[in-house]
Amino acid sequence: MAGFFSRVKARMREMEQINAFREIPAAERPIVFYSEDDYSWNQLGPYVDALIDDLGRPVVYVTSAEDDPRREDPRDALRVFTVRESLASFLPTIDSKVFVTTMPDLDSFHVKRPEKATVVYTFHSLNSTHMAYRPGAFDAYDVVFCAGPHQVSELERRFSQIGKTGYELREVGYAKLDGIARRFAAYTPRYPDRTTILVAPSWGPDNVLAVEGAGLVVALADAGFRVVVRPHPAFFESLYPEGRRIVAEIEAATAGRDDVVVERSIVSEDAFMEAAVMISDWSGASSEYAFATERPVLFMDVPPKANDPAWREFGVEPFEARIREEIGTVVPPGDPAAAVAAVEGLLADGAGFRERIVAARERSVYNFGSAARVGAEMLAELAD
Repeated sequence: MAGFFSRVKARMREMEQINAFREIPAAERPIVFYSEDDYSWNQLGPYVDALIDDLGRPVVYVTSAEDDPRREDPRDALRVFTVRESLASFLPTIDSKVFVTTMPDLDSFHVKRPEKATVVYTFHSLNSTHMAYRPGAFDAYDVVFCAGPHQVSELERRFSQIGKTGYELREVGYAKLDGIARRFAAYTPRYPDRTTILVAPSWGPDNVLAVEGAGLVVALADAGFRVVVRPHPAFFESLYPEGRRIVAEIEAATAGRDDVVVERSIVSEDAFMEAAVMISDWSGASSEYAFATERPVLFMDVPPKANDPAWREFGVEPFEARIREEIGTVVPPGDPAAAVAAVEGLLADGAGFRERIVAARERSVYNFGSAARVGAEMLAELAD
């Protein structure tokens, strides 16, 4: 019974939030952002900040994270509302001019797009649109803020296939990457006398931690490296039940070692900044790391993470596949000693990889360093 009353109170608080949102005239909330979780601020926040701080525009931010820190933001131009349980009935009623989100698959499931707003999608990864995402993940959006030329060409191909018209593919860039790069440039290493290797997988059945287990981590530490294991947040959520077990096994195998750190939270960026090499699989974080730090990635050649089973039929090699040899090297799984040797090879050729990474970034990412301002100006234009 206590749980029932708790849910009723929560729903009442949420309705108060929705009513407060609707009390604001649509003309006074022309731009609305929606965040499905706290992590989405990494993608949406730079546009919010540029709109408010650089362009003087008011912003409404709707979040489904009940403990979202944006609720404590002191800026008068940012109004924050929390909607979770009633999201499916609330989103279609939003009548602001512009609705911005980094959540794919609108209209594909129970959550439908706002009926009256121009709906803008901004990517939460540099990955291609046709392997890591579900089929039709972007079909419901009016405007897509593309991070690089590959996303433009892929969506043009997709929309031509389905006969979609009236859309805009904007050459914006990747504001999250710009922020990481700025923070990296200002970062002071905490472990300057130790070489840190970051193991940062995606999640799912064949991620690098699931395939390699503790063997890779122990081999790296035994070779003299400081190793940081940084599982994807999904490792600790119900959508990936094996995640907690995998992490617990690695923690047990490395207990008592001061050269291995397992990070159960991705709040801190220190590991990203400290690492001389990242080890990953098909995670979008790998290209973010390489392009922001200009340091290489060792890719374990596990099966690709594919949410579209027919991705090969699309006829385009995904960005996350072809970029691997440009920003690092690829090794087969199952041989920790070979992985250690590959890491040592990447470290020995750091300068050469830096040049290749910078060249790849110039080809692959729009407006490096200024994406937030470019995107904010486009949103203001759409609102006007």
